[in-house]
Amino acid sequence: MREPSVILMGVVLLLVLGAVCFALEVPRIEATIERRTAATLADVGVRDLRIEADGREVTLHGTIAFAEIGLEAARRAAGEPGVRSVENRLVMAGEPSFEFGLDGDIWLLAGRLPTPESRQELFDAAAAIVGQGNVIDETEVDAAVTEPPWIPTLPRLIQLLRLVHGGPGLRLHDGTLTVTGHASSEAMRDRLEFDMAAIAEATATGWTIANEMVIAPVAVNRVAQNRIRRLLQEQPITFQGRTDALTEDARTAIAGVGELLDAFSDIRVEILVRTDLGSDPEADRGLSIARAESIREVLSASVHPDRLLAFGYGSDSAADEDGAGISQGIEFRVLHRP
Repeated sequence: MREPSVILMGVVLLLVLGAVCFALEVPRIEATIERRTAATLADVGVRDLRIEADGREVTLHGTIAFAEIGLEAARRAAGEPGVRSVENRLVMAGEPSFEFGLDGDIWLLAGRLPTPESRQELFDAAAAIVGQGNVIDETEVDAAVTEPPWIPTLPRLIQLLRLVHGGPGLRLHDGTLTVTGHASSEAMRDRLEFDMAAIAEATATGWTIANEMVIAPVAVNRVAQNRIRRLLQEQPITFQGRTDALTEDARTAIAGVGELLDAFSDIRVEILVRTDLGSDPEADRGLSIARAESIREVLSASVHPDRLLAFGYGSDSAADEDGAGISQGIEFRVLHRP
């Protein structure tokens, strides 16, 4: 009569022993699954990836920039040996955003950025314009914000606000980059929009540029402009053929302009260039921009680069507003600094 009970007791002991062994083995199995799955997903593009294994059931945590990344991560995890099921809790990361401008008597910098480094670089760019003690930094570092390739361009965008002479502001939200403030001329307004659009295009941001700047003309220094006019009548600025390469005579003329401007300390100079009509309006615009930059480069030996603005209008008809010095489609507008 004892033999069945002994056998039953033995079976129970074996079951208990098996359960204990299994319980001891489960953490090792889970750790192995988590380690192997993390290695498999290392190059998928999940930020702050965290993997939880409950037995052979896996849960994925982290942030992703695109839905396709989440689908690929779940597919790879499900194919890992030992994984029975995958619960995908990856969340879509938001786009970085920021706003910089006057808030009463203080400059406010706000928004959501992906890393402490990107936050610091943005603050440094803002402080370089208005002074570190004049900026309140309310930006936040958020792990749920993606880090697109164009993040390093944000400080460059803020630095462009140096050219705005009244109430400059910049805002990036939901794919729209908005610039506000007072521009001294259409050339200034156009140049800022052009530079911002060029940065956005170069880094494939897909942004829409909203230029809400208003024209608030700055007084023209007519004495300086009249002197430049007389000089360029005697020494015109010319290029080598249809290129942006200055002739030696042109370099001499520009050096003369620099000597004239050296006598005026509180000015800003706009260099506006137009070209003859060519076969391609875009090529005309590109050539005029390159020529304006060539003049600016030579003139910067005499006038600080921060006080020079170069812009090309392509083959648009020339104008002579405010008595600007003109030399074959080249204008110098000398403005009193606001």
